[in-house]
Amino acid sequence: MYVTMMMTDQIPLELPPLLNGEVAMMPHLVNGDAAQQVILVQVNPGETFTIRAEDGTLQCIQGPAEVPMMSPNGSIPPIHVPPGYISQVIEDSTGVRRVVVTPQSPECYPPSYPSAMSPTHHLPPYLTHHPHFIHNSHTAYYPPVTGPGDMPPQFFPQHHLPHTIYGEQEIIPLYGMSSYITREDQYSKPPHKKLKDRQIDRQNRLNSPPSSIYKSSCTTVYNGYGKGHSGGSGGGGSGGGPGIKKTERRARSSPKSNDSDLQEYELEVKRVQDILSGIEKPQVSNIQARAVVLSWAPPVGLSCGPHSGLSFPYSYEVALSDKGRDGKYKIIYSGEELECNLKDLRPATDYHVRVYAMYNSVKGSCSEPVSFTTHSCAPECPFPPKLAHRSKSSLTLQWKAPIDNGSKITNYLLEWDEGKRNSGFRQCFFGSQKHCKLTKLCPAMGYTFRLAARNDIGTSGYSQEVVCYTLGNIPQMPSAPRLVRAGITWVTLQWSKPEGCSPEEVITYTLEIQEDENDNLFHPKYTGEDLTCTVKNLKRSTQYKFRLTASNTEGKSCPSEVLVCTTSPDRPGPPTRPLVKGPVTSHGFSVKWDPPKDNGGSEILKYLLEITDGNSEDVPASESGCEVSEYSVEMTEPKDVASEVYHGPELECTVGNLLPGTVYRFRVRALNDGGYGPYSDVSEITTAAGPPGQCKAPCISCMPDGCVLVSWESPDSSGADISEYRLEWGEDEESLEFIYHGTDTRFEIRDLLPAAQYCCRLQAFNQAGPGPYSELVLCQTPASAPDPVSTLCVLEEEPLDAYPDSPSACLVLNWEEPCNNGSEILGYNIDLGDTSITVGNTTTHVMKDLLPETTYRIRIQAINEIGAGPFSQFIKAKTRPLPPLPPRLECAAAGPQSLKLKWGDSNSKTHAADDLVYTLQLEDRNKRFISIYRGPSHTYKVQRLTEFTCYSFRIQAASEAGEGPFSETYTFSTTKSVPPTIKAPRVTQLEGNSCEILWETVPPMKGDPVNYILQVLVGRESEYKQVYKGEEATFQISGLQTNTDYRFRVCACRRCLDTSQELSGAFSPSAAFVLQRSEVMLTGDMGSLDDPKMKSMMPTDEQFAAIIVLGFATLSILFAFILQYFLMK
Repeated sequence: MYVTMMMTDQIPLELPPLLNGEVAMMPHLVNGDAAQQVILVQVNPGETFTIRAEDGTLQCIQGPAEVPMMSPNGSIPPIHVPPGYISQVIEDSTGVRRVVVTPQSPECYPPSYPSAMSPTHHLPPYLTHHPHFIHNSHTAYYPPVTGPGDMPPQFFPQHHLPHTIYGEQEIIPLYGMSSYITREDQYSKPPHKKLKDRQIDRQNRLNSPPSSIYKSSCTTVYNGYGKGHSGGSGGGGSGGGPGIKKTERRARSSPKSNDSDLQEYELEVKRVQDILSGIEKPQVSNIQARAVVLSWAPPVGLSCGPHSGLSFPYSYEVALSDKGRDGKYKIIYSGEELECNLKDLRPATDYHVRVYAMYNSVKGSCSEPVSFTTHSCAPECPFPPKLAHRSKSSLTLQWKAPIDNGSKITNYLLEWDEGKRNSGFRQCFFGSQKHCKLTKLCPAMGYTFRLAARNDIGTSGYSQEVVCYTLGNIPQMPSAPRLVRAGITWVTLQWSKPEGCSPEEVITYTLEIQEDENDNLFHPKYTGEDLTCTVKNLKRSTQYKFRLTASNTEGKSCPSEVLVCTTSPDRPGPPTRPLVKGPVTSHGFSVKWDPPKDNGGSEILKYLLEITDGNSEDVPASESGCEVSEYSVEMTEPKDVASEVYHGPELECTVGNLLPGTVYRFRVRALNDGGYGPYSDVSEITTAAGPPGQCKAPCISCMPDGCVLVSWESPDSSGADISEYRLEWGEDEESLEFIYHGTDTRFEIRDLLPAAQYCCRLQAFNQAGPGPYSELVLCQTPASAPDPVSTLCVLEEEPLDAYPDSPSACLVLNWEEPCNNGSEILGYNIDLGDTSITVGNTTTHVMKDLLPETTYRIRIQAINEIGAGPFSQFIKAKTRPLPPLPPRLECAAAGPQSLKLKWGDSNSKTHAADDLVYTLQLEDRNKRFISIYRGPSHTYKVQRLTEFTCYSFRIQAASEAGEGPFSETYTFSTTKSVPPTIKAPRVTQLEGNSCEILWETVPPMKGDPVNYILQVLVGRESEYKQVYKGEEATFQISGLQTNTDYRFRVCACRRCLDTSQELSGAFSPSAAFVLQRSEVMLTGDMGSLDDPKMKSMMPTDEQFAAIIVLGFATLSILFAFILQYFLMK
């Protein structure tokens, strides 16, 4: 089934306001149970078919096109048409039904349709507003289109679309026209003028109808006829916009109903236009010289708010005139805003502005114009000054006045750079005149000027810069140009400024060339201000002549002297391919070649020969015209290393030190003054066979069973097959011996020492002889279990303090580390017969927890990562007996400064045969025991102790079995000391029968006071009698008898406060006293110190020491004389 849209116009139709964004488009997929059929919609040329895509966007398809659509039940989709048109279903004789969209007027049918296609079924011309079709009342799917070319780009046709599925009640909008001019104009005569004017007027008014016209009507359509259900009016201004009171609509199937609707539409458009024409004149604010702010209010009676109910916003156009109130106006703004900023205005200018209001496409009349005048400002930027007159030392400039922008120009500011290029400008004139003369200038100098104008408001911008030159002299003849560098087709020349020209003067140079010797004319090659030039497109190795002229504004100088220069020669062409000359040996041969056909214009000096075994690069030959100067021969070795083997002018060379049986590639190139030319063709030459090359270092692999596998690769055969390999093996290079010769490339060696160092080398043979030896390869055999321990002993003389354990229960073993056979020793196993002990990597071990006086059989074995080695030989070792116990310690005698200790029994027979050694230790103040005696004695007297102090002692016995334990701690105390002996007292006779005895005092001892006891012996009595006891050191005795001998002695007595004990010291020597009347003679005992004669006879301590030293000195001198006498004899 085909649906053909027969339209009567080629211009796309515009949607009516009812369907403009308020009728839902058909979806692309409808699930139905009926059989689906594909309907092909054919869009004719000039028609537009609009559908909704899956993403909600609208797609407009312009004809010619065919759009496939899926029909779920075979029904024809309803077609929506604009007002004044109807859709009819026409069925032809073949049964094909077509939908024809035509105007309601019967005369507008296209004459191309046959009479058999009569209308049989009417489709609804359009659907009015119905709730079932309202999905988004505020979304405009079709914006207003005013002409064929104003269609938005998103609505461009897409001719290849997927199948579109629609339902029975789905709406498929199809609009193929944006105007209502019938297609009859294309097939028949033009319509009547009145009919044509009416159609054009109707088209213009229906292009942009207000959306409120169809806002409140709802019609139910049955087979093309409509019946109104509910009617409403937009209300005259109730919704903020124009409204028209409407009655129930009739079906648009006759021309009368169409004319009635058009009249209502025209009245509504006219009412809207009258409201838009009531806009007030705009307000002007913030007037500046070049900008102004323009604002206006919306038309009275309309509202553009968000809740106004209008489908389209208002837009405004602003027109501006600078030719007066009735002058020509130009649209300068169009938009929806109520304010705009006018910029780029002319200062001090009168302007008139008016505003237009528009709604949809209805435009009202303009507002009343409002006038304003822009402010004055600084003048416009003036034109550059012009040179009126010049001389060698002056310049006269003049200029025209620019636009003053409403304020009269008062002064002009002229600035110049003082003839200094690229420097700042300085003021040279300021005044109201329009001309200026500058004097005292340099001749032939360029000065740069710029101009600015000033009025009462401000200063204009500067004009463009202009350079003016003073008059000068014609430049002198320049010197000849100098050659900087010459190429094959170019030369670079350089010259200097002529003499007499200032650095600032602009000089133009012209370089002329004479190319042909037969032509004596010079032709210009360069003109400019640069002092250097490169002349190109010259011939190689050709002589040229150049000359130079200088010119300035005053004229042109004479040509300079002629420079003659020659371009460089080109590179020579490739020589012929090198050929072999003479026999080819294994290490060298001779090659020759012919010179190149093109020598580049220079004689060949040398040739360069290149040899290679790779691919050589082809260099294109050069077209040169100078002679070849030399040749270069290049050779590449087997490792693709190119090297130059010859460099010289000869046409042959000999190449040596080559590898035998090797293919070499040679190429040669020529050298002349132009450089090296391309290489010649490559020649391949193979040297004769030679001895094999050097073998690579053999590969050595250690096998698990201790064997060594030596393998190698075949060396370069040098053109002949290898017949034999010879392998040498040894512990070092001097002890190498042949161990294999044959054709195999591997050999296995057995019976090697573990962890031993070996070396080997390889040599290959062929029919040409032996090749060189390979590099010497070192290898080491794998490690094995350690060797047995050779030396195992027991340390007997080990000091006891090195091992704190008892020597009776331990043995100190010592051994030498055996050979580890390449693997570090990890430990040792010590076997005692019934037990086994594992120790770390050490050579000394203490066997503990043994039985005293017991003999053990001991052996040892070493262990490494490979395993355990064999056991050593058995040794026998006996532990020591138990050490003796400590004896009992006793105090035999205690004194104030010494203690006599004794221990053991010296007469005991138990230790008669044993040599016991006792160690006696004393505890010091730090609670540490220090040894004070070590020896075999059983007694010891401790001296230099403190009186009445406790001391702690312990003792230890040691024998050959070792040192025994220490005894328990014994504590003994010293006694208190008695006072010292006092010297003999001194007796002095007093008056009468009395005398006074004096003695020396003793200080208190340890806090104990000291008393004194004085005894006297009278006459011949045998006993002394105590006459005084007290703390005083003097005592007087009276009642003595004359001529009677008295002897006095005194002793000190210590009175112990803690024990209430008195300790008396020894009595002093006695002092004799005889009481006489005439004189008292005091005599003492022989040891008394009171006798003056005795005091004079006994020497003092210093005198006694001096006598001893003098005696020793005399004796030594005597011995020295004696020894010297005997030795001399």
